[in-house]
Amino acid sequence: MTAWGYLIVALPEFKLPTAAQGQPDPVTILNREGAEGWEAVGMKALGDGSVAVLLKRAAEFDVAERHDF
Repeated sequence: MTAWGYLIVALPEFKLPTAAQGQPDPVTILNREGAEGWEAVGMKALGDGSVAVLLKRAAEFDVAERHDF
């Protein structure tokens, strides 16, 4: 059975990219986390224009060996 680790990141308000700007900050953040094995599985818009994103990836430990739950 696969055990999952979870991470929540807050992304800044999305602004359309310009030629000079390159990728918008939210895309850069998600690409960085994706390179670490995280996959976005849910999103929630927040009142201030930012977005909370739920990420998951396969846990790097065997659940049977954990004793802190």
